[in-house]
Order: sequence, then C-alpha cells, then structure tokens
Amino acid sequence: MASVSYLDKPLTREAYAEYITNHSHSHQVNQRIAIDWFEKFLLGTYEKDMQTVLSDMINQKITESVRHNKNLFDLLQGFINYLSQNGQDPTTVRTNFNGVKKFLNWYGFEIFVETVRAKLIFPVKVKNERHALTIEEVRTLLNQASPKRRGWYLFLLATGMRLQETLKIRKRDLDFSHDRVMVVIPGQYTKAKKQRKTFLTKECYEYLKPQIDKLKDDEHIFTEHEDSLKAKHIEEDYFYRLRARVGLDEKYESSTRHKITIHIFRSWFITKCNRVDSDFGNALAGHDKYMKQYNRFTETELIDLFKKAEPELQIFDRKEDHEYVSKLENQIKEMQIALIKSGIVKDFKQ
Repeated sequence: MASVSYLDKPLTREAYAEYITNHSHSHQVNQRIAIDWFEKFLLGTYEKDMQTVLSDMINQKITESVRHNKNLFDLLQGFINYLSQNGQDPTTVRTNFNGVKKFLNWYGFEIFVETVRAKLIFPVKVKNERHALTIEEVRTLLNQASPKRRGWYLFLLATGMRLQETLKIRKRDLDFSHDRVMVVIPGQYTKAKKQRKTFLTKECYEYLKPQIDKLKDDEHIFTEHEDSLKAKHIEEDYFYRLRARVGLDEKYESSTRHKITIHIFRSWFITKCNRVDSDFGNALAGHDKYMKQYNRFTETELIDLFKKAEPELQIFDRKEDHEYVSKLENQIKEMQIALIKSGIVKDFKQ
C-alpha cells in the first residue's frame, strides 16, 4: 500500500495550539501554562526535552504495552508531586494535570478518568468553612474603590455574572424595555456557550446610568480592552491592592487562599437569590444544570422573582438602614417629649 504520510500532522505544541483554537482564549492560555509546567518537569526529571520523552513513550506503547502503562502513570504521579512541591494548591494541581491530560490524549496516549482515579494520588484540599461576606465588608470595599470600579462591583453584586462576562458586556447587551434593566448575555460570552439573562437592581442602574448614557451601543461598559482575559487580570490586581489597603486580606488557616476575593461577589448574589426561590441564583449566575428549570419562565416572571430578591441585593439602600433611621428618629422624638414634660426644656426648634 502506498504511503499516506501527507495526511500526518506533526505532534508538536504548535500543532496542539492550532487544534484548540476554537476554545476560549482563557482555555488556550490555561493549556499553555499547564504544558509549560509539564515541559519543566520532564526536563528536570529526565534531562530530555518533551518531544523526545513523548516520542520514546509512544514507541514503548507499541512495543512494550505493559511496561509503557506503568511508566506512563509513574510519570504522571511524578508530575502531580512536582506541582505540589512547587507550592501549587490542590485545585491548581488538578487544573494543570487536567490540561496536560488533554494534551497527552491528543498526542496519542490513552488516559481515562477511571484509570486516573484508580492509579493516581492527588493532594487533598483542606475544606475550610467558607467566609460569609458581610454587608459591612462590601460597603468598605465599595467606598474605598474608585468611582468606576464601584459601579462595576455593584454590577457584579447585582447580576451574579462571571468577571470575564461582565468585561465583555457592551451597552447593546442591555434591554431597557422592562421594569428592571435586563442584561442579555450572548452565548459567546458565557462559559457554557449559552445565552442567558439576568437583571440590574434599581440601585445599580441609577449609579451606572450617567456612565451608560455616554456610551455608544458597541462600546464595552467596564473596560477599554478587547482582550477580556487581560482586562480580568488588571482588575484582579487592582482588587488585591484594594483589599490589602482596607485591611480585608485575611487568609484561611493553613492556606494561601484569601477569605475575600473578587469572585465572592458572585457567591453573594447566588446566596441572596436562592433564599427567594431555590436555585434561582444558580440559574441567573449561569450554572447550567439549574438553568433548565427556569427556561419555561417568562421574562415578567423572572423579573418578579428578581424583585423579591432585590432588597437583599441592595448595598447602600437597604431596608434595615431605613428601619434603623426611623427607629432612631422615634427615639429622639420620645426623648424630646420626655424633656418637655419634665420641664427641663420648653420646646425644640424644628
């Protein structure tokens, strides 16, 4: 039979990068980072470059399958240990391992989920009780943020959207025809690649309206960068500095993770909305398995549910604040009446 080698594509990093071009930019970046770590591990362990090691292992797979299988999983366990020894937390170890697993399966290896579970040992994540963000902490962060970031944080707290989703949103994605401004998130913006809808609280929209009114329909609301991943990294860096400046940079015990990250705004939203209707917050926030049960709801029904959650989503205009002020005013009036009755004062000027 004649050779058909012209069909073969080179098994290189560049070829793999071309293979995953239809994935999101952030996925491609994460894959590149994972493979970078894998290359460093192979070079340090075997003193050979990745291309040489993988070619030798593929050849061994053909000639000595049993020996190959043992060597492959010894190598993978060594990679896991290497990542952990280099200070990566269990979640990051998993992320980088899964990235390399995808690359190796593309390369021609066969690494299945069941075999990974049976043969590999991963570092265990210490489960701390999650920090419950308080309204006082939210207000501290927002009050010390720049005016533009304050508007973005209000948007995150009001919509439950992911950081990159909000940094892709343009004015044209806002629908002003309802009782509450609706954010129509295009499928190409979302993690699940499905369009979804969420809403703005009145407080959030009133704050952002002057900024939104100045924008053209095609302009981003919260960034000037077309690269949403770059914009995300800029905003994360700003938040880290803000968090330290206001003294909210405490970490979990025996962990490198901070109790408060910028992603906690999304958790705040989900918790508040789920109190109104079970899993409503998860659905608006884009958790795919919860979205289906709300697909049958009309936009009016969704808005009605959102309005029930809105008092809890407000940051500065909250019911308990009004009640406190009203109670304080009543106490002052009672004190004034008591002073007049006792003859200590004759009257209070209004």
